[in-house]
Amino acid sequence: MSSINLQQIQAKISMVEFHIKSIQSDIDGRHFDDWNTEASQIWKDVFREISVMEDPERTQALELIREQWMDYLKHFASI
Repeated sequence: MSSINLQQIQAKISMVEFHIKSIQSDIDGRHFDDWNTEASQIWKDVFREISVMEDPERTQALELIREQWMDYLKHFASI
């Protein structure tokens, strides 16, 4: 995988992790919709970037995001 593509995806994953922590610390839920909307958009961008990659880069990128994607789904997919 190109180092730049990997770094871009990793940076976006870091932003998602920040948003998830922010959502979880938003006790009164005042900012939930904003944080969740932003996190969803970041995920869309990540998957858009991955979709134009060729294998094996695509597979590597999907492995890179697997844990965070599953964590995001576990906490927020049902909402």
